[in-house]
Amino acid sequence: MSTINAVDFPIVHVSIASTQKEKNQDQYFIDYENLLQRGEKFVMINEVSAPDVEETKSDKAHMKKMNLWMKQNRVALSENVLAMIQVEPDAIKRQAAIDFQPIFQKYWGHKLIVVETYEEALALAEAEVEQVNEQQNKGV
Repeated sequence: MSTINAVDFPIVHVSIASTQKEKNQDQYFIDYENLLQRGEKFVMINEVSAPDVEETKSDKAHMKKMNLWMKQNRVALSENVLAMIQVEPDAIKRQAAIDFQPIFQKYWGHKLIVVETYEEALALAEAEVEQVNEQQNKGV
C-alpha cells in the first residue's frame, strides 16, 4: 500500500507501491494533496524501491487519474516539494533511477535525488530544509 507519513514534517516518509499490487491509490493522493495544502516546503524520502515506470504506464486508468491530479496540483508541487529522495541500495536500480531524474523532474516539477542509504537520504533532506530556512531568514 502506498503511504505518506508526515510525523517528521518537513521531512515526509513515503512508500510507493506498484499499481499492479495496489490498484487503488486514492488515499495516497488525498494525503499528498493535504500536505500540499499546508503551503509549506517539504522533502519526501522513499525507502521502498520505486515502482517500474513501464509497469505504471501500462495501467491506463491509473495514469489518467494521476495525470489529472498532476494538472490540478502542478503549481503546489513545484512551490512546496523541494525534492523526492529515493533510497535504492541496488546499484543497477539506482543507476536506472539516476537516468530517470530528468523525466521525473519534468513530470513532477521537483527534483529526484537518488542515494544508496537512508542515512544519506536523511542528511540530504535535512540539508534541503536547512537551505530553505536560511533563505527565508535572509528574506530571499
